[in-house]
Amino acid sequence: MHPLERKVLPVLKEGMELDEIAAASGLKKVEVMRALQWLSNKGALTVKQEVMEVVNLDRNGERYLKSGLPERRFLQGIRGETPVSKIDVAKDELNVCLGLLRGKDAITINKGKDLVVSITDNGRRMLEKESLEESLLKRLPVGLEKLSDADRHALELLKKRKEIVRVDIRKVWHVSLTDLGKRLSKLKLESGNTIETLTPVILQQGLWKGRTFRAYDVKVNVPKVYGGRIHPLQLVIDRVRRIFMDMGFKEMEGPWVETAFWCMDSMWIPQDHPSREMQDTFYLPYQGTIPEKAARLVKAAHETGGKSGSKGHGYEWSAELAKQLLMRTHTTATTYRYFGEKNIRPPAKYFYIGRVFRNEATDASHLPEFHQVEGFVMDEGLTMKDLMGYIKEFYARLGVHRIRFKPTYNPYTEPSMECYGYNEETGKWVELINSGVFRPEALEPFGIKTPVIAWGLGVERLASLILKQDDIRNLLGATGDLNWLRAYKVPRI
Repeated sequence: MHPLERKVLPVLKEGMELDEIAAASGLKKVEVMRALQWLSNKGALTVKQEVMEVVNLDRNGERYLKSGLPERRFLQGIRGETPVSKIDVAKDELNVCLGLLRGKDAITINKGKDLVVSITDNGRRMLEKESLEESLLKRLPVGLEKLSDADRHALELLKKRKEIVRVDIRKVWHVSLTDLGKRLSKLKLESGNTIETLTPVILQQGLWKGRTFRAYDVKVNVPKVYGGRIHPLQLVIDRVRRIFMDMGFKEMEGPWVETAFWCMDSMWIPQDHPSREMQDTFYLPYQGTIPEKAARLVKAAHETGGKSGSKGHGYEWSAELAKQLLMRTHTTATTYRYFGEKNIRPPAKYFYIGRVFRNEATDASHLPEFHQVEGFVMDEGLTMKDLMGYIKEFYARLGVHRIRFKPTYNPYTEPSMECYGYNEETGKWVELINSGVFRPEALEPFGIKTPVIAWGLGVERLASLILKQDDIRNLLGATGDLNWLRAYKVPRI
């Protein structure tokens, strides 16, 4: 037997709790737990865990237990008509006392130059007997299930006040000896001639001769250790990045906080578009700066179409609205930053993986914060056929072959289309991608006359297909299944 088992077994009695065993054996709680687990594996005892809610005194509660609750001290300090300033209670307790005692009709308050209080008959009766709250404080700690209805009422009153009581979760271990355990506990359990731990000195000096070694139980339960793992969503992101690199794309980077100019105006989204409303976009109470030359050309595109051949939107464009700061709603904002700041010219292929933010209701397929992948190709003669080819190739490299396309509308691409993938776990087609050819009005302000095909997709939706999850909340955020994250099988992606 292990030395910890030898120390614990002799002190065990029926129904003992962990704290009692630790005190009787002189061991730490963690050592007692270990010994109990080993003895349980040997069939010497049974251990049952009970989870209890225990009401304990908090910081102020311990103080009030010695000095009395503030309302009692307040009443005791009243002598006839007494100015509040003369009563010995702390400033942070004063308002509580006045509100509580006035509500119980224990005092009357006269407002003049000084606030003056008088005690009532109800107040005198309160001084003559112990209140429910005072009675409860004297009996703490106590299990929540042992409280009477009156105690529970007092507890609710005390919980409304600052740091008087708190409810803690306590795990109680109850130990019962088996027949084997009762027999073992009567034996002399000294280690005697047994070597517990092998050391270099024992080997060098031959101290092991004529002695026995304690046997090790290799089947004993031990605490499970969970090593660090790459998050499954990060695996998908890394694979997506690798695919783009293999297809000859360069990676972009951009900020989470953007101006409305780069996130919307630059790509010809009108300033009265529904996507710019508060219910879709997280706006910040600040303004940023926008490039003057690009702003003039974007203004012309919005108002008259500029030199794109379009008539524009036909309204007066506001630079002030374009300066609004927001949490970017799509990674296309970074694409347009590159158009405006990097002077990109054909042939060019770029991609970006980053977080985006939308003020949406959370459900199995929507999150207010998620990852988006943005990709674009700029070259002569590009068509929708090329765009569909790139998308099919991209998904084929991820092992998603059941996809289909559907025409759609985007304010900054024409023509536009969506791509859907089949989720075998749910048996449903899931929207994966939005794509299209950038409109001339969205390119002309940046001097781009070559066709640009582009697409954006939600990484979480893609990951749900690959990882066979039917709820993207399992992949991002605090609601994920921790057991699944610890034990998921690495997919072949």
